[in-house]
Amino acid sequence: MELLAVVFPHLAAVRVERVYRVGATVRVKASTTGPKSACPACGCASVRVHSRYERCLADLPVAGQEVLLQVRVRRFFCDNTACDKKTFAEQVPGLTSRHGRRAAGLLPMLRTVALALGGRPGARHSARLACAVGRSTLLRLLRSLPDPQLATPRVLGSMSSPGARATPTEQCWSMWRAAMWSRCCRIGRRTPSLPG
Repeated sequence: MELLAVVFPHLAAVRVERVYRVGATVRVKASTTGPKSACPACGCASVRVHSRYERCLADLPVAGQEVLLQVRVRRFFCDNTACDKKTFAEQVPGLTSRHGRRAAGLLPMLRTVALALGGRPGARHSARLACAVGRSTLLRLLRSLPDPQLATPRVLGSMSSPGARATPTEQCWSMWRAAMWSRCCRIGRRTPSLPG
């Protein structure tokens, strides 16, 4: 059990029942141990078990091998009559999330790969890292990241002051205008037509 605590420290909240290998995948069978769980809607603790089911979660690779967690979790009845939820599934803090198919520790690594490489190259690289995901998944992870906070500029400039530099948009427009004028002069037309 000491080895499990070293290799899988994030599984401290569950009881590991079995670790075995199937092909190139290491499978970890585990189950939750807490006597009660809190409803995500109202926060009321419940001990009445509705049912049990197994969740499969992709986890961080170990020794270059893909890891699949098979966690047996419970559904509880919500005893609060004012709550809209009648039943709810328990979540393991630091391991599972609602409707998640990946362990919480794997997501930061996949986000880093997505930020560095993008879609298709990131998907190829993640397969080499033994946590294969598709390009669409990586792009979805990128889109879920918050926008970076940009500092508000203190001074705004304009083209009205003499000696001011043109913005990139103004530079593009003036280059287009010059190219159109030279083209019109070559074909004999007096004024260029607007784009679009």
